[in-house]
Amino acid sequence: MESENGIRKHQPATITVYPQHQQVITTVTVHPNDQPPVSSEPGVTYVQLNPGHFTTIGGILKLIQILFAVICMSCASPAWKPGTSWFLFVVVICFILTLFWIFAHLLSLVNSLKIGASWLSIEYGYNIVASLLYFTAFIVQLAVWAPASSYFTNSNVAAGVFALFNFVVYACATFLLHKEVKNQPK
Repeated sequence: MESENGIRKHQPATITVYPQHQQVITTVTVHPNDQPPVSSEPGVTYVQLNPGHFTTIGGILKLIQILFAVICMSCASPAWKPGTSWFLFVVVICFILTLFWIFAHLLSLVNSLKIGASWLSIEYGYNIVASLLYFTAFIVQLAVWAPASSYFTNSNVAAGVFALFNFVVYACATFLLHKEVKNQPK
């Protein structure tokens, strides 16, 4: 497999040059079992769909986190008490950031985008913070709604219980990422 300018010769490639910008766009077809070309320059070197990540334990946990967040948001909305405002803030922020991580893994950005820091360490830090936030959120939600007696009590208590489940899922993901960070080569 000889290569020329980072492109394997046996793979089809298209090079388009735009003279006004001096920009070169290269399209490379990578066969499923081949490693995609990687550049040492910062930035995106390739974008490749990676649905296989969601067959791993970490990928499945991300999907469960999203599912539980949707259930929490639907059960606790609208915020009838101030504690629920905090609860929904935590759930929505973690939902958005977890969606970011899902797309980062789906598009293989964690492998191809060089940002000057370890994606694994950043995701580990996010999961620690999300676990702590969910811990406070489910406690606040259950503390506010458990003693209450109103039409909205049952759905808000259910939201707190699903937040407890989501806390456990984030804690498991944090534990798995901790093991990966610990085994990561320096």
